[in-house]
Amino acid sequence: MLKKGEDGFNRLPNDVNLGKNRRLIIKAAELDHLGGVQTFGYTVEEQTPPRNIDAKKATELGVNPSDKYNLLKMGESVPTDDGTGVVKPEQVLLEELRARKLAVLSDHRRVPPPMAGLCRNADLLVHEATLTKEDGVDKIKIRGHNTAENAGIFGGEMGCEVVALNHFVSAAVSEDAIETLLAEARRGNRNRSQIISSYDFMEVWIPRGGFNFYNLPLNSSKDKGK
Repeated sequence: MLKKGEDGFNRLPNDVNLGKNRRLIIKAAELDHLGGVQTFGYTVEEQTPPRNIDAKKATELGVNPSDKYNLLKMGESVPTDDGTGVVKPEQVLLEELRARKLAVLSDHRRVPPPMAGLCRNADLLVHEATLTKEDGVDKIKIRGHNTAENAGIFGGEMGCEVVALNHFVSAAVSEDAIETLLAEARRGNRNRSQIISSYDFMEVWIPRGGFNFYNLPLNSSKDKGK
């Protein structure tokens, strides 16, 4: 039987996303598709990974590999193995890794600011490419779908590392048609992101610490999309 949590939602007894052990943060916001038709976008972001220990340095300071390393990762100082000194976390912790983020946008003709903000600095953005630039603004408004060029522009402005195009029309599933959409998205993106096409059941591996194709410093206050 499901148990209602403090947030009002029913939860499974083994829900890994409860309390301080939460591993993933899932957020959603509305998109602009068609009048009377609600669609949403989602982001899935992990908690900031714990920093690793520089084992060589810790050993030199007098702490050999043991459960003490877990305490150091949690920000606790520990005594040296011989009990004559203390090792602080900042002395042995390696550089902090950035939390990975995935953003998925369903059918839309425009991304409102609340959803756009959630997408910022995503490692992977899934964005529709139903239309082409030649279809024009009127077709975007009438059909409620977006273009490959706008996918590239949006991904670049939001500082997304990879933009995966999806939601192709049946006439655009040939290799030549897909290449045309990719080229259009890359022109709009201006080389600020990697642009790929997606397909059913596709898997994308995001490395620990996230993508960093352009060697930008982690935790930089400067937006990558500008």
